[in-house]
Amino acid sequence: MKSNLTGVIDALSPAAVGSFNTLEPEMAQAVLEAAEEQNIPVIIGVATRHYRAIRTPLLAPALVRAIEQASVPAALHLDHAAPDELNLIREALDLGFTSIMIDGSRLPFEENVEITARVVEMARPYGAGVEGELGGIAGEEGVADTDDDTPELLPYTDAAEASRFVAQTGVDALAIAVGTAHGIYKQTPHISNETIEKVAAAVNVPLVMHGATGVSDAAIQAAVRGGIRKINYFSGLLQSAMDHVRDGSRRQDNDYLGFRQGMAERWRQLAGEQMRLYALR
Repeated sequence: MKSNLTGVIDALSPAAVGSFNTLEPEMAQAVLEAAEEQNIPVIIGVATRHYRAIRTPLLAPALVRAIEQASVPAALHLDHAAPDELNLIREALDLGFTSIMIDGSRLPFEENVEITARVVEMARPYGAGVEGELGGIAGEEGVADTDDDTPELLPYTDAAEASRFVAQTGVDALAIAVGTAHGIYKQTPHISNETIEKVAAAVNVPLVMHGATGVSDAAIQAAVRGGIRKINYFSGLLQSAMDHVRDGSRRQDNDYLGFRQGMAERWRQLAGEQMRLYALR
């Protein structure tokens, strides 16, 4: 059931929808099957870091078709597009992506506003939603590790600044810095629920948390109750896949199809667990 960013989020509000970056059709299908089993809307993502490597122009039609056939609202999301990737954003929109995340968070505020507003203008004719980012989120999207031991030391998103950002850009959702990081944490992250609540009170768009892998269930659900409406989860899927690859019990096994099916089952179960968690079920 094809939808855009706001359509998927609104379908589950006031809980949070899961956004799962994927690397191949089997991964996306496993996530969609989990969403259908739970009857929960979902977002299928492709990170710009992986966009060319996984040949997205060839993959996208299959993802769009799978999303259209899903029994729950689902969106195809381009994750973490950089300010210099406007051509890639345009290509993704032409391919049928219904959600775009433009990451200008490392730019000065006014430059972040400018590039984000430009992407919003690009996406509107396609009916696609746009997610912006404001604040410092440690680590690197698409890499299942982080070099930052203390992501909570990065500046949290300021509520007043967030209000100005949303008003000046017209974004549909806002990713904020609350102490999380991309990748696998080296120590337990400390999430600032106070920041979430202040920003949620200051803006009229859904808030997004990046870096959910490794955050405790209690912290995730507290964040959702505080105002988080979209949660990005990816590193855990990679970790699960690599655990399956490293499983020594198949060293004499040449059943590649069975191997792939086993990996897909891991993804389906893990994604379903995360969806229930974010939906406060």
